[in-house]
Amino acid sequence: MNMNRHPIALQLYSLRDLARVSFVDVLELTSQLGYEGVEFAGYGGLSSGEMKEHLQRLGLQAVSSHVSFERLKNHLEEEIAYNREFGNDTLVCPAPPPGFIRNAENWRDFARELTTMGKQASDQGFRLGYHNHSWEFEIFSDAYALDLLFEAADSRYVFAQLDLGWVLHGGEDPANYLRKMAGHCPLVHIKDFDQNNKQTDVGCGVLNVENVLEAALDAEVEWLILETEEYRISPEESVRAGLINLKKAQNK
Repeated sequence: MNMNRHPIALQLYSLRDLARVSFVDVLELTSQLGYEGVEFAGYGGLSSGEMKEHLQRLGLQAVSSHVSFERLKNHLEEEIAYNREFGNDTLVCPAPPPGFIRNAENWRDFARELTTMGKQASDQGFRLGYHNHSWEFEIFSDAYALDLLFEAADSRYVFAQLDLGWVLHGGEDPANYLRKMAGHCPLVHIKDFDQNNKQTDVGCGVLNVENVLEAALDAEVEWLILETEEYRISPEESVRAGLINLKKAQNK
């Protein structure tokens, strides 16, 4: 086995339909498939104590939690207390708030708000990240919106969670862009798109998985997080196939 191999987590939003039926079944499936960690996008109604018990039983590490801007702004203390109980110290804002108007100044203002929340989180031993989509690769003032955001944010308090599939979809080279964020991107999302810019199972599209794995080593990434939101096959088979393909690429 490649000793430089990154651990792989699953963004549980990938199995959101099953999670609505039984969140515990999703955790069990994730463990059975061979994932080492999970990233949350909601908690399935479980108490923090129940979540801790299930994660320990299944040998899963809580890597991070996606938490809406509104929750971070108005309920940060509650989110920190809940996540601390089961061993997670990383929160990620998945998008700007609803109604956000995309222009250069609003991206900078948003970055400053993230910095304020990131400082509050840091004071309690937590870290805060921001997860991109493809529309952060719109250009304002000769720069990507994502670059404007991270230039305006204080890097001590806001890290990048690059979604390399969305970087690809946005027209950038994922490996090169990840290297540009070296040391500031502890978590990456791995998703894939086909030649028609439609999402597909990881390892079945045009994302050069081996290249991004090399870049992840160069960029000091801690975890790879697989996420699939649209499927050619069932969600369960998609996250199974994606993990198999990702591990194959790691072991080349």
